[in-house]
Amino acid sequence: MEAVNGQGQVDPDDLNRFYLNLIVAKDSVKKVKDALELHDLLDKSLKITPFTSDQIESSVTSSDDLQVVSRALEDRSLHKEINTPIIISTSDNYAPNPDRPLPPDHRYVIPTTFEVQGITRQDGQPPVYHSRDIILQEIGLADRTDIEAQLTYRRHPSKRLDDSEKSILAQAVRKWLLSLPTSIRSKLPGNPDTLLGGCKWAYTIYTPMLLLTPAFLSKKPWPELLEGVLKPHISELYSIFCQRLKVTHVALNGPIPALVPSMSPLRDDAQPAVPNILRSPTTLVPLHGDFGKAALPPREQNLREAFWVSTVQNDITQTWAPLYTMFSRGNLSEKTRLLRLDSVETAAAAGCSAVDLYAGIGYFAFSYLKAGIEKVFCWDVNRWSLEGLRRGAENNGWAVGAVDDADVESELTYSHHDHEQKLKSLENRVLMFHESNKYAARTLGSLKGRIPPIKHVNCGYLPSSSDCWQIAVLILDDKEGGWIHAHENVPIKDIETRRREVVEIFEKLVEPYRKENEILSRFSVGCFHVERVKTYAPGIMHCVFDVSIMPRQP
Repeated sequence: MEAVNGQGQVDPDDLNRFYLNLIVAKDSVKKVKDALELHDLLDKSLKITPFTSDQIESSVTSSDDLQVVSRALEDRSLHKEINTPIIISTSDNYAPNPDRPLPPDHRYVIPTTFEVQGITRQDGQPPVYHSRDIILQEIGLADRTDIEAQLTYRRHPSKRLDDSEKSILAQAVRKWLLSLPTSIRSKLPGNPDTLLGGCKWAYTIYTPMLLLTPAFLSKKPWPELLEGVLKPHISELYSIFCQRLKVTHVALNGPIPALVPSMSPLRDDAQPAVPNILRSPTTLVPLHGDFGKAALPPREQNLREAFWVSTVQNDITQTWAPLYTMFSRGNLSEKTRLLRLDSVETAAAAGCSAVDLYAGIGYFAFSYLKAGIEKVFCWDVNRWSLEGLRRGAENNGWAVGAVDDADVESELTYSHHDHEQKLKSLENRVLMFHESNKYAARTLGSLKGRIPPIKHVNCGYLPSSSDCWQIAVLILDDKEGGWIHAHENVPIKDIETRRREVVEIFEKLVEPYRKENEILSRFSVGCFHVERVKTYAPGIMHCVFDVSIMPRQP
């Protein structure tokens, strides 16, 4: 039954609206789904379904057709949800054609919460054309011309059963509210259904932690209630969350800040702001459970007693301490790409090595290992990240060795060590270095002849990894060359220009060595692919430039 307002009219929020669906190839479903979910544009109240020709009730090819269909739908059922979608195709690939039926299960429909405003644009084109471009740009897939758009005329997601009737979090909050003493409930400005309506219920579980989004219970009047009448009882809600979701800890997520106090991102006293090179999640708010004591740099005891979480992506386990290190779901597409990259498969088959100059907890290093790369060398200055990498490698069954492993109490500055003696064993597949990557070329040079040739170097630092590009050139195998994966944030409109600039920069970096080495004199530099990983900010794309430095083909 539709909600009505004080004048007996239907609440406008209960009217059906036009929403955009995306039609994607089967092997792209996970990437597109993850990108939509990351940007809170995935309609989780609906299932992802195969796209088949019998779904199509009307094929709309012009704004006039769309107007007619819209009026017909409203006449037929103004307030009922219509599950049969209207298809608007921007190419022939998905246009309904009885003479050329689509192969079953070849393509899938992914529902989004992206509302198409208005029926026509001023230029007379159906809005789906423009809306498709907007949503793909927003989720970092603007270059995917194979993704098509579909309009559906349906109830607003928050009005479909109401999300609060489906969400396990909403059910827990309702149970909590009803369990409160009558004296507390009488002070609330409405019943549970009223208070829960329109709230956001997205969450992520990183075993054994429940991570809430900043939007959790942020709609008025919740902030005031949680700081007032409900504050003494909030721990009871977190206990219900833990019981229902089988977790032990609860935290509220926040963005990774660009700047942190200079002494430590975990100190309360004011300090001059410096770049957050450790990528410390200082805005993560622990709500329930023991997350350990603040410590940076950590002592061995801190590492043992800290709270650690894990998740599995691409059948790879990754582990981290959420109070001290970040985890970015948005990198999944790039991790998956490395697993399937032809050049990585070729290097693995040849028994080669790879280097990750900003290893973190093993985002990309683990993809190389999973793909079969013989040995991966990892650099990072954050001891917490390296401990997560060590634990993750062991959980995946990869032997790991560390440099300066006992010196965890020292400042993050470099002093000379005999790295070869400090390696536990060169037989390990993962070798960690707790130091600045500016020493990587010297360290690996000392091991030349004892390690497999290095064919891939990952430079995964944002907003730009350019500080380590010279090092990456020195690290690559000087006989056969290889690939450098250079990460950078780039204005979308400047990506092609930046690609040419990157090639020019690497040409200059290689040139001095061409004069010293006859083999290198025959090397050429190219960048034949730029991977658009995700939208970093409005108009800014996280890109990976695949730079090849290899002998010229005869």
